Amino acid sequence: MEKITSFYQLLEENAKSHPDKTAVLYDTFAADYKSFFEDVVKKALHLQRFPGKRMALYGPASYRWIVNMLGIILAGKDAVLVDFFLPQEMRSQLLKKIGVDYTLSSTNQYILADQEGIIISGADKDVVDDQEYDTNTVEGNIIMFTATPNESDKAVVLTPANLLNTVNAISSHCPCDETDKVLSQIALHHIFGLVYSLLWPLTCGACVCVGRGLRHIDADTYYYHPTILPGTPSMMEYLKKVKAFNKELKRVLIGGASCPFRLFEYLRDQDLCVYSVYGMTESSGCIAVNKDMDGSYEIYAGTNVELAADGEILVSGPCVMEGYDNDPEASAAILRDGVLHTGDYGRFNHHGRLVLMKRDPGILLLPTGEKISRKVTNQAITDLNGIAESYLTVYNDKLTTVIIPIEKGGNPDKFKRQIDKYNKKVGYRWEIQRVVVLDKPLPRCANDSIDEAAIEALLAE
Repeated sequence: MEKITSFYQLLEENAKSHPDKTAVLYDTFAADYKSFFEDVVKKALHLQRFPGKRMALYGPASYRWIVNMLGIILAGKDAVLVDFFLPQEMRSQLLKKIGVDYTLSSTNQYILADQEGIIISGADKDVVDDQEYDTNTVEGNIIMFTATPNESDKAVVLTPANLLNTVNAISSHCPCDETDKVLSQIALHHIFGLVYSLLWPLTCGACVCVGRGLRHIDADTYYYHPTILPGTPSMMEYLKKVKAFNKELKRVLIGGASCPFRLFEYLRDQDLCVYSVYGMTESSGCIAVNKDMDGSYEIYAGTNVELAADGEILVSGPCVMEGYDNDPEASAAILRDGVLHTGDYGRFNHHGRLVLMKRDPGILLLPTGEKISRKVTNQAITDLNGIAESYLTVYNDKLTTVIIPIEKGGNPDKFKRQIDKYNKKVGYRWEIQRVVVLDKPLPRCANDSIDEAAIEALLAE
């Protein structure tokens, strides 16, 4: 296939090249590329009937979710991808902040509704047989949320050109074709899940096998028999533990967080080709990829990486986001003359490959792929009654908060109950799994910053 420049072209070319081949397999339901293309175009025509630019989409991964997401884009509207498992109050706040005209949700059977979830009159009538899609339609953007040092949910605007550049770049480093089956178990509202387990395999004409949910995560590999499996480090560790790697599996892609060396080594020992991905939402998930034991990264084709004087990783090229939604000040702070300042630090080895030295200290990257704003979360914990100071970290793969009470000798159970209430409010994404109460101030370095090594030593006791 020639280099794709639009999602419409991607779907149309596949529908012509292999119309009868399965595009999406979801449990027992299979849609071939011809039907898939037709379903997406019909959805786009239906959504074009309604004014407004932004449509929020949330629900568990499914064929209908995929059709709706691509239908929104082909309709020339922005698809705002929202975590389905967010607590309802947080989701409502997020939608009001971003400003959406409509919502499409599994709870409403994906019938168009307003921002409050009230179904639009007549929106269930989606017969479009009398309409023809205008191929000159300017496709909409995708808006995804990520954590930054100053915000928990920052809206990133990614254009079709951003995303299509990424999938083309992946193909130049990792093989995938019509014979492959790619198991999609990662949340599709995350950049790694969206790009590596959905858009990339569709670009290659492969079969996307949609995971059947967390209850089936250890069985889906044997149910679908995938040849390619993208996953986060925590997911791969679990599949390793339960011996869930099927014999047909050839390639594993790990992203969303850094891959531990021992996990990489174990997977390689299973005769799997392992790819560890370095990227972020602001770069469309596309910076560099590693498939060697030394852990160094090869820069994706078309992406330019340079190092600042202090070692900060600077990225430019078609992968770089359009900007943060409706926030020119925050966009200008991270995008300077089109160059993305990642907040991560590294060096180039003697082969010219990128070696990561330190990730952005303002962001905690969990093995699940979730990103946590340390500043925002620390403030939320410190604001709880009776707490003078707090520090958030990850220890033994658990999100951990170290609490300094206002009054010495405070009851640790009191603070644990407060954290339990906090967890219910923010949902599973940012659930604090361990609470440590200290009767002394947080250890600090000479420059008054938190002494992370001392904190780790305390947690190890």
